[in-house]
Amino acid sequence: MASCEAGHGVQVEGMVFDLTRITKHIEKNIGPVHTVFHEIVSDDLHIDVHHVKSTLFRRYEVLVTSGMSARPMAVPVDSKEPRFAEMLVILPKGWPINRQAFDDEKHYWPVRLIKTLARLPHHAHTWLGFGHTVANGETEKATKPYADGTSLSASIVLPPSSLGETAWALKSGDAGDEVFFWAAVPLHMSELKFKLEHGVDLLLELFDRHGVTDRIDPMRPSVVA
Repeated sequence: MASCEAGHGVQVEGMVFDLTRITKHIEKNIGPVHTVFHEIVSDDLHIDVHHVKSTLFRRYEVLVTSGMSARPMAVPVDSKEPRFAEMLVILPKGWPINRQAFDDEKHYWPVRLIKTLARLPHHAHTWLGFGHTVANGETEKATKPYADGTSLSASIVLPPSSLGETAWALKSGDAGDEVFFWAAVPLHMSELKFKLEHGVDLLLELFDRHGVTDRIDPMRPSVVA
């Protein structure tokens, strides 16, 4: 079982990426870190994944990245959206979370998802914020489900409503920057198309109507007829 390593600081445009502070934020506002899956082979960005284990009172598993916030995203100059972010997913209690289980993509795909999203803004020179959507494919024809056994094939970036608002952001740096912890909420292709045509607000209204939250259910039906 992996464990947390000592934190380190990296100076980034007036802000310090501090793994220790991120870990403390997770433990204070989400729950104790049970395991850290340290990335063995990295490109130019090192992304680890922290597992906050379910409990009797918190009946879901949480996976949180660290490393995405080592660099600012390319947020427009006139925007007030956070430049620094980490990604998380909220999984059903008992989801298999260990290196052996991760040999099966059916169990690993949420980890792959948040690590892919964590790298996306930096490799594509863009940014992720409220309501942004990312498909699991470069084109509609190439888009496919994340794994066998689910039809979910895209994701929308939303605040993690299942977690208290204190978990959403970590203030850091003299410049007043913050690290925002975004939830990746998987979508069906029909929901992605609906959002692109009608906007995020109407999609969220459908989510509310059908009881869809930020907690991942690989078998949930689409809210779009």
